[in-house]
Amino acid sequence: MNIIPFTCRRMGLAAASLCVSLGLCSCASGTPDPATDVSTASPEKQLSASRALPPAPSTPVTVFELHVESRDKQVRVIDKPTLAALDFAAYYDNPIRLAGKDEKPENYKGGMAGAKLAEYPFPMLDSLSEYEPSVVAGRQPLAWEPLSKILYAQTGDDSLARVLSAVEAVKWSEPDVFRAFQTVGRFWGVPMSDGSVEWWAEILPATWTGRTVFFAKLKFASHGETAEVLNHYITAELTLEDAMNWARTLSSYWYPTLNTDLEPHTPGGFWPEGAKTQPFAVMRGNPMGKPMWVAFDVPAFRLSEEQIRAQAVADSLAAAGEVVPVNRALDTTSDARLQTLASLEGSCPANAETAKFRATLEKTLAKLPKEQNAWATAGATPAESFLWFRRNANYLLADKITGQDSLHNPLPRLLELKHYLDSIGVQLLVVPVPVKEEIYAERLVAGTPADLCVNPAGREFTREMLAAGLDVLDIYPALMAAKAGDEPPHFSYQRYDTHWSLPGMLAAMEQLAARVTQYSWYGDAGAKPGSLNMQETTTMREGDLVAHLPDAEKAKYTADTLPAMKIFKGTEPYKGGKNAPILLMGDSFTGVFESVDQKSGGPGSLLAYATGLDVQVLTSWGGGPGVYHRMMKMKKDMQSKRLVIYMMTARDFWQSPMEWDALR
Repeated sequence: MNIIPFTCRRMGLAAASLCVSLGLCSCASGTPDPATDVSTASPEKQLSASRALPPAPSTPVTVFELHVESRDKQVRVIDKPTLAALDFAAYYDNPIRLAGKDEKPENYKGGMAGAKLAEYPFPMLDSLSEYEPSVVAGRQPLAWEPLSKILYAQTGDDSLARVLSAVEAVKWSEPDVFRAFQTVGRFWGVPMSDGSVEWWAEILPATWTGRTVFFAKLKFASHGETAEVLNHYITAELTLEDAMNWARTLSSYWYPTLNTDLEPHTPGGFWPEGAKTQPFAVMRGNPMGKPMWVAFDVPAFRLSEEQIRAQAVADSLAAAGEVVPVNRALDTTSDARLQTLASLEGSCPANAETAKFRATLEKTLAKLPKEQNAWATAGATPAESFLWFRRNANYLLADKITGQDSLHNPLPRLLELKHYLDSIGVQLLVVPVPVKEEIYAERLVAGTPADLCVNPAGREFTREMLAAGLDVLDIYPALMAAKAGDEPPHFSYQRYDTHWSLPGMLAAMEQLAARVTQYSWYGDAGAKPGSLNMQETTTMREGDLVAHLPDAEKAKYTADTLPAMKIFKGTEPYKGGKNAPILLMGDSFTGVFESVDQKSGGPGSLLAYATGLDVQVLTSWGGGPGVYHRMMKMKKDMQSKRLVIYMMTARDFWQSPMEWDALR
């Protein structure tokens, strides 16, 4: 294992390059703060200034220290668990985010490769320099992307994001190259005496450009409450629960294209096996077909040896008796399955209209740079602009799903899972979630009839699952019908995200709740209707597709404020326990609004509210095909279960990056 500390200081090019390659940062005290010196000011002025100025450290403050455990495993140790420090540790030089970006684009010509610093095409930057400016000495470096989201949420101003997106979008007179020529690395906010904040950035050219790192000041300063927000971001420490929420949210946003998930891990326990590091969260990513792990370790969250022993005892006791086994019997009636099967016969024929849709979509994808995973279409009004996901579109162009190889064909694995659950007396209900592109095909491809079924292969696979004996809840008709209630900018799916929003989720949950109450064992399962209460709320979410647009377009799509529901048990947000008779497992569709965003308002909580039955939720952010392996490790918990609901995006039925391997 290698431990590589790094301290920010004024560096030459060699040292700066070393900083970039190692991805480590700690900041030492340096030049005086250009803002008012508060040490000699009156108490009133000191209080006012303390709200606007981050403290200038007198000793080096490490943001994170890198522990390299192996080629594919690293741990980032963050001494002080502020949101700023955690974000920086996650974003800066993260191998999961950088995978595959070192390769030179095929259409890169290098026409401006010899440009001198004074000739660089960055009209939004000032004071360009090859050396780290002294004004940022002693200041904690930041990750600009999460900070800009916070500033927008707190102040309603997205100017910072627009400027920095423009920096990363500069194409050096080669607009056809999709990959970013440079990214913003470290980023600093410098509060000024007038209450404004100046911004300084480290610009990291892509390795294939041959350019070296440079620094610059933005020709933009923030005003208003920005300094106060920045101060809180840098200084306020998170609890372990806050930090876990941060990790879950981050994994959910990176999931669509980086295939990120959180490894099952006891926060503060040792990882990897035999190591001395004790991270609170372990992120697994697989952006290029090879998994890698980046873990986050905060000393304050580590378990002591005594706590580890106590946790082992607690786990042993929980395994011995916390779960109350139930007597159960499968509902073997097939009426619902056969009715659904009959409704699918001939419901989505491949015809001239679907062929036209398919051909147009294929042409759209062919025009996109191969690295571009999202694109936009404009609506009749700005509120009706949508972003689309390449993998979802590829699913609409699928061939016969059961014709895939054994590692990608889901049907044998789902039947294997059913056989196992049947053997222990637990019902299985499969709930494929249609992709947004399937529901809103008329917005994806102009001229498509709003009621056209554009996915014959996907609908045929649903029919094949039912014909093979799987109990499948077909929510496609309900989601198609829900479009009638659209009120822009609110739709059944989020405009800039892969996931559904409240109207679509409610339409699906109404149908799911009705199905659950039809099972013959429902009356014996201890349902307590009315035991939970619901409150209306809102949540702000930046779409997970925005990050995958061309750099110049990202700033156009700000976070959406979405209506939401929150479920309470008494005064506490609802969360299902181990003795829940229902296990809802799957991918991020089980987690959005449930364990991220406003929480306790996702499918699990809504189902518990509607049925009166407790619902335990098991989410794999890395994709639905992997979650049943986690279920197999819950053998004790399964003794209380009557029903397993397997809910996941239908796109993973086709060429999933997470393979459908055998049950184990």
